Amino acid sequence: MSNKSSMEKTKWITRTALCTALVLLAQVVGKYLLPAGLPIYGPFTLNQLVTGSLVNLILILSAANIGLVSGITVGIISSLLATLLGITAIPFLTPAIALGNAIIAAIAWFFLGKFTAKGMHAAGVILGAGAKCAFLWVSVPFILSLLPNIKEQQTAAMTIMFSWPQFVTAVIGGIIALVVYNPLKKAISR
Repeated sequence: MSNKSSMEKTKWITRTALCTALVLLAQVVGKYLLPAGLPIYGPFTLNQLVTGSLVNLILILSAANIGLVSGITVGIISSLLATLLGITAIPFLTPAIALGNAIIAAIAWFFLGKFTAKGMHAAGVILGAGAKCAFLWVSVPFILSLLPNIKEQQTAAMTIMFSWPQFVTAVIGGIIALVVYNPLKKAISR
């Protein structure tokens, strides 16, 4: 292995680990420092707004600036760590959350990495947010329907949490990502 290849691999691992740590930090801050259950609308809470927006921001930036595999890795590992730390309320939802994260990372990687037009970047953010939202909106109720002892009220609340609020937080994270994407890309390339 050449010295340059080894250095690139080390940079990739370091940057991916840093993004994973930032997602985990956002989740811990949301869980332990924000007021629990402070509603914005229905079951959509301040915690979900702040945490979800930050998580999506980091997923989009890691995929767009480091690479597709990095974005997907951050999404999967952070989902697993959130479950292990008790941040994810129902552990059986972890695969769906990880796949939802991978979906937005892949779409962000494609649109921000392949196109130079800012309009295409914005389209990628909207498409990624919509695809993640649609996937979770369908998969979460399905998974919950398979689980015994899940109360109807809990299923209803979780179904709403994993519906339109996912789109809102993904769009907010995406808008912030679009603002910092080019300056961050320049800083990383130095």
